[in-house]
Amino acid sequence: MTEALAATPEKTAGERAWGELGRLLHRRLILIYLTAALAATGIGALFFLFGLDFSVYQKQLVLGLLAPLASLPQVVVDILVIGRHVAPIRAFFAALPGPSAKALATPALARALNLPLYTAARVLFLHAPILAVSLTVACSLANAWLGLGLAPWQFALVYATVGVFASGHAIYEYLAVKSAVKPVLPHIRAHVDEASRDAVPKVLPLKMRSQLLFVFAFVACVPLAALGYTVLLKLDRLLVKAQMFEFAWIEDPLEVWVLLLVIGGSSLAFFLATMLSRDIASSAEDLVEAMRRVERGEVSAELVVASTDEFAEAYRGFNRMTRGLVERERLRDAFGRYVAPELAEQVMKHGVSMGGSLVRATVIFADIRGFTSLSEAMPPVEVVSLLNRYFAAVSPPIRAEGGFINKFGGDSLLAVFGAPVPAPDHAECAARAALGVRAALARFNEGEVAEGRAALRIGIGLHTGEMVAGSVGSPDRMEYTVIGDVVNVAARIQGLTKELGTDILLSEAAHERVKDIVTARPMPPVAVRGKAEPIVVYAVVDPA
Repeated sequence: MTEALAATPEKTAGERAWGELGRLLHRRLILIYLTAALAATGIGALFFLFGLDFSVYQKQLVLGLLAPLASLPQVVVDILVIGRHVAPIRAFFAALPGPSAKALATPALARALNLPLYTAARVLFLHAPILAVSLTVACSLANAWLGLGLAPWQFALVYATVGVFASGHAIYEYLAVKSAVKPVLPHIRAHVDEASRDAVPKVLPLKMRSQLLFVFAFVACVPLAALGYTVLLKLDRLLVKAQMFEFAWIEDPLEVWVLLLVIGGSSLAFFLATMLSRDIASSAEDLVEAMRRVERGEVSAELVVASTDEFAEAYRGFNRMTRGLVERERLRDAFGRYVAPELAEQVMKHGVSMGGSLVRATVIFADIRGFTSLSEAMPPVEVVSLLNRYFAAVSPPIRAEGGFINKFGGDSLLAVFGAPVPAPDHAECAARAALGVRAALARFNEGEVAEGRAALRIGIGLHTGEMVAGSVGSPDRMEYTVIGDVVNVAARIQGLTKELGTDILLSEAAHERVKDIVTARPMPPVAVRGKAEPIVVYAVVDPA
């Protein structure tokens, strides 16, 4: 026994703190319930004492003995049900920070979101009926054994009182529990899978319109109906005591007048509440729909400000946000045209860093052969047009393989595979991109020749190795680039394509990585500037 206890690790202070969150929420829910129940009972007792037609003996017996006894069953049931309602949330916090907490997070989140509605349903459909049944049983027994003498109409008054104050109790608990749950929601959401964080299953929707209508119905219709009913009962009892005849319903103008006031006032209040709730709910729904449009990519969505309430400021804030998003998209589009889209995305997300890192990657260096003499025979505008058409043709195959076109240098381009976005198969991607450029150039030349222009020839050099990748420059003007001997060697290898009579050359390091996906023949060792020893290169054979 002692050994078993010793083997059980004690909870750390942090684990105890997580568990305490669930217990604190449970205690707060019970406190909210007891506060609401005591308030409803106290106000109901005043209503019973001063507003209803009961004898002194009946008031003393009901308030002093029967009501407290009848309250015990519903108090026990309420506390037990509150414990069941909060159990998934307590289980989640008790499991933190263990691995099982993640599996408990989604049901805990669903329960936390549903808890206010569960609470209101408990008060209306469990608390109030149990209290009414308990009072009925207690008063019936008191009628039989203690001479309480409650008449059926007095039972009806008791039921009306329970109904009125149970409605107010339910509204208070709904709003109070909603406020109590709010602080724990971020802790639970942090452990819910991101994919399901905004789509938690088993959440019972309660639209704003329904909430407003329920509150308005309680505030206006229920008290008005209770007032009319009790006034008629009290008037009827007073007339009976005065030994006058009882009113005949609907025939007497006073009763008709009271009935019309109750029905007309309740109908008008409900109609106005419906219009107001529809207006508020419509404004909220428009805002939600606009946010969904933005989520679908319609960042230019705007809302028409047609009111002067809080929604007007919310709409203006939403419009400022979408204008900022449009500007951001325009900036990202323009930025992406000058740098690689993947680099633009990283900068937009994480900001600019002046640091560099050592990466292993593959470099493609491509250059147009004889471009100097070709450009001398062309007007400058045609030279720029030719380069734009050429780069537009050969860039897609590079980007399709995940290549980052680091720079266009006149008639040359430098592309990197494996930076800034790491790629374990960077050499294979670069080899496929080189073959894609070869095919794209052939299609480009067909169009150029068809238009009466000269065909272009290019040389491509590939090399794999370690290099430094990062942002260089000044704080107000930077450029992401790769630096190192690998880049220089790739440029030298490209220069060898002309004298070796081929268009794509691989270094030995690159060939070792891609020999299974391309066909290449070794070339005689050649000396290049900057290298003491001759290097071995491989000419990529056209698959056709």
